[in-house]
Amino acid sequence: MLGGRRHAWIVAGAACTWACARGEPAAFSGFVDEPVSSVAAQIAGRVDVIAPREGDRVQKDQVLARLESAPYEAEVAEAEANVQRAKHALAEAEANLTAAVPTVTGAAAEIARARATRDEADADFDRVQHLYDSGAVSASELDAARAKALEARAAYDAAVASRSTTRGRVGAAAAGVEDARAGLAASDAALRLARARLEQTRITSPFDGVVVSRNLEEGEWAAPGTPIVTIEDTSHPWVRLDVPETTFGTLHLGQGADVRVVALPGRTFRGHVTQIGAQGEFALDRDVKRGRPDIRTFLVRVAFDAPPAELRPGMTAEVRLAPGTSAPRGREARR
Repeated sequence: MLGGRRHAWIVAGAACTWACARGEPAAFSGFVDEPVSSVAAQIAGRVDVIAPREGDRVQKDQVLARLESAPYEAEVAEAEANVQRAKHALAEAEANLTAAVPTVTGAAAEIARARATRDEADADFDRVQHLYDSGAVSASELDAARAKALEARAAYDAAVASRSTTRGRVGAAAAGVEDARAGLAASDAALRLARARLEQTRITSPFDGVVVSRNLEEGEWAAPGTPIVTIEDTSHPWVRLDVPETTFGTLHLGQGADVRVVALPGRTFRGHVTQIGAQGEFALDRDVKRGRPDIRTFLVRVAFDAPPAELRPGMTAEVRLAPGTSAPRGREARR
């Protein structure tokens, strides 16, 4: 098979050299190709259903396969319950904070009252002290005034300490609210992750295409990264050519082309060059005597301007590249 392809490339190269010498479009043989995607599982699980068969056409986002979802549904249910618990914890923490905040105001009022009582008791003690010094009151009356002043000072100090304790409780309640909010955010994130994992039990098609192969069957185990279905993107076919380097200088991106497909006789399709290989590949004409250099090939892709629906990968095609022509203005090279 390889020898046959090599012979075809040699004939194509010779035909190109002859055609170019006569000023005619260069002719090459190639085959139709398309982008291929191996759609893989992102999570582990047993394959529950694989819907399409080889050759079936599928559309973008169509479900190709389903993994067993029960474990992931349980994860979602658990995550939802955790979110509810986190919401209740936040509500309780906010209620505690709401209840604690007014106590700071009450503590301030209590301090103000204690300060007034202390100042009044101090003034009374000073007045009794003067009376005692003048002999107008007894020692027992002075002792009573002193005791009252000391009691008022102690009550004031207790009120100040109580305010500090109250502020601490408010700070702790505020911290509890922040912790509860963080817990709710973590629970929400865990729920989103669980739902994403459940969604990943549905393996969908990344584009419109045709199923090339089913790589697993129902009941088999799929590990993350395991290809389940292989799909070809039928919307972007091209013809792959291996062009000898002797004609490489005549190629350029956007160069126009006429394409004939062996399986579709009597029809000619317009196309244009979308890719030219960056480096030479295998040798088309190898010199075994080492008297001259080998002739290598370059990969060239020719996209169809309007691909027919009957195209299939692997079909043999003949491409004639017209020197000095480009794709119509405004047409972008497709992949």
